[in-house]
Amino acid sequence: MLQLEELLERYPRDLSGGQRQRVAIGRAIVREPAVFLFDEPLSNLDAALRVSTRVEIANLHRVLKATIVYVTHDQVEAMTLADRIVVMNKGCIEQVGKPLELYYAPANLFVAGFIGSPAMNFFEAKVERIEGGCARVAGAGFRSFDLPTTSLKVGDVLTVGVRPEHLARGTDGVFAVEGVVELVERLGESSFAYLRRADGRLFVAEVRGRQTPTPGERTTLTATTQDVHVFDASGFRVSMQNNS
Repeated sequence: MLQLEELLERYPRDLSGGQRQRVAIGRAIVREPAVFLFDEPLSNLDAALRVSTRVEIANLHRVLKATIVYVTHDQVEAMTLADRIVVMNKGCIEQVGKPLELYYAPANLFVAGFIGSPAMNFFEAKVERIEGGCARVAGAGFRSFDLPTTSLKVGDVLTVGVRPEHLARGTDGVFAVEGVVELVERLGESSFAYLRRADGRLFVAEVRGRQTPTPGERTTLTATTQDVHVFDASGFRVSMQNNS
């Protein structure tokens, strides 16, 4: 199962980090436990080994059909391996849910900033007015927009969050932010563009395809209502009528 046959005659000092991890997993398997505890098992491996060992652990879980409690600081490991994620902060549980639940509906600012890479962009905002069941949200660096909610009042301090991958070029989105490109990280099919907005702060957008922006270029990026996250002054998610 662990593909250790060719390693049986070797001493521990002759094994690589990934091979030692497989041996450790084997020692646990032969005891036939009801629950496995993996405490950051990939933290000392290089990038390539982390990927291959992650696949092995996922296959192991499928074959053994046992409960695995997996501790990690790497959100990619958590998102790709877990059926349910428990996000903890200083010993306290911030949110429990399926990976995509945490991604699309983070319960608070901590979870929103922790899940996703690069991290979610945050914008300081206030409620400007309430009219017709909608709150007008305004702030420095982005265009004011209406939020369909009845839980806010005029003057409430908010934080607006948008993930880099949900920002797209254009001017017709509900949320819009303008900035000047300062740096572009080209990763192949996608690139990360870092822009300086009107209030002087940086935000990042993921740009896909070959048409990447160039440093010095001024551009407007927008996001749809369902991709805009709003948090109150205490850091908790604000429920919206059409995006709870």
